[in-house]
Amino acid sequence: MIKALNIVKYFGKTRILDNVSLEAHRGRIAVIMGPNGSGKSTLLKILALLIPPDDGRLEIDDSPIDFDNELEKRSLQKKIAYLPQRPPVLSASIFNNIYLPLRLRGASKEEAKKTTESILSMLRLKEYAKINAHRLSGGQKQLLAIGRTLALNPEILLFDEPTASLAPNTAEIVQDIVKRYVKEKNCYAVIVSHSITEAKKIADDLYVLVSGKIKERFSGQISEEEILKWI
Repeated sequence: MIKALNIVKYFGKTRILDNVSLEAHRGRIAVIMGPNGSGKSTLLKILALLIPPDDGRLEIDDSPIDFDNELEKRSLQKKIAYLPQRPPVLSASIFNNIYLPLRLRGASKEEAKKTTESILSMLRLKEYAKINAHRLSGGQKQLLAIGRTLALNPEILLFDEPTASLAPNTAEIVQDIVKRYVKEKNCYAVIVSHSITEAKKIADDLYVLVSGKIKERFSGQISEEEILKWI
């Protein structure tokens, strides 16, 4: 289990997160919703070990995280796939945007090629494989970044609005892929979303974060009316 306990974070004198507690379980998707400026992205960065909390504790698989231990953090971050709202792409072909990171992670040429082709087919990008990634639209770049992330076979998925720039039909494809990946790999997933439709489709657990505080938590059936009270 990933467990955030009473997390507090300040930027200057502003308290961005106020005693936030959250749990994520293997094989389940935890979704965080809330209005702009509520602290969702900040919380995700703490879970990704990119910034430390000012107070509170983070545990992964029952082990407390020491944010001052750089060696421990780097070791854990190899298991984490953090996808920001506007993920960068390499100035290379779409194919190499997936293939090269796999090779850097130690995959053989054959294994990396097979995985890359599989991901591109799954995301319906195979026909664009030779195109430079910088020529893609914003939505296509987002799709490519999601594919590159899943190709690395992470244990922990941390996605910040992964489908926000995608067309509705493409967003549904990504939602299905991510949901299937989490179930099949029995991994962790925490996803920030603004879409109630998306949350109802993929969330096993839903947290509503408002002004740095968790206001609601749902497990199983999600009440749209309760969410709309806060968003």
